[in-house]
Amino acid sequence: MITFRRANVHDVDSIHKLVNHYVEKGMLLAKSPFKIYRNLQSFFVAEENRKIIACTSLIVLWKDLAEICSLAVDERYTKKGIGRKLALKCIDEAKKLRIPQIIVLTYQDRFFEKLGFSLVDKDLFPRKLMWECLECPKLDHCDERAYLKDLNRKRAS
Repeated sequence: MITFRRANVHDVDSIHKLVNHYVEKGMLLAKSPFKIYRNLQSFFVAEENRKIIACTSLIVLWKDLAEICSLAVDERYTKKGIGRKLALKCIDEAKKLRIPQIIVLTYQDRFFEKLGFSLVDKDLFPRKLMWECLECPKLDHCDERAYLKDLNRKRAS
């Protein structure tokens, strides 16, 4: 049975390994164990039989914006809705914190579109650029796309 929960200190090595698997594929930004520990309160994990099989984090960038980061699912568990459930946990957390918007930088367009995110110009988010983008090796030639979810906007029925 797969369970979803907040991460704890015993999960850091597994999160690090999972995220950096996708770093090697050029799909995620590297996270050192220090960065994971520093932001541990923002991480959610999925586990099966006490093994971490997926993770993500919600990073608060400012009072009006948070970012879903480090969404990674073990390749043996993709296409099972695990990433979706973790993304929804981040969305719920942003709502609890009363953050009106969530951004994500991604290559997974359809995944986030299905969750109600809309493609936007990433230059709209200078605070994001002040944080981790400055450490990214792709800074000058970023090919990720920015998606935004406005939590205050009601979707048309």
